Amino acid sequence: MSEASLQRYFKREAEKAKIFWRKIKFEGVRGCPDVLIAHRGKVALVELKNPNERGVVSKLQSRTIDRLRKAGIEVYIIDNKDSIDALIRNLTGT
Repeated sequence: MSEASLQRYFKREAEKAKIFWRKIKFEGVRGCPDVLIAHRGKVALVELKNPNERGVVSKLQSRTIDRLRKAGIEVYIIDNKDSIDALIRNLTGT
């Protein structure tokens, strides 16, 4: 499985669960998470990584994620379907 197929899975499953899902880019800024999700007032950012243990969080991504978390934003780093399923269950309470 590639990172792109993991992203497609995430989008499909989030939409089934009625979770707002958007691929995002921070204009002119590198190292930011890939996806914004929201459900019933809960908002989080998600950094997707290659599920074959090839995806590594860069130093820049790590610093950015730390800054976002310190600002009170939930940020998840996900590299597999099970983690996506768990996040969806957590957001929907199912």
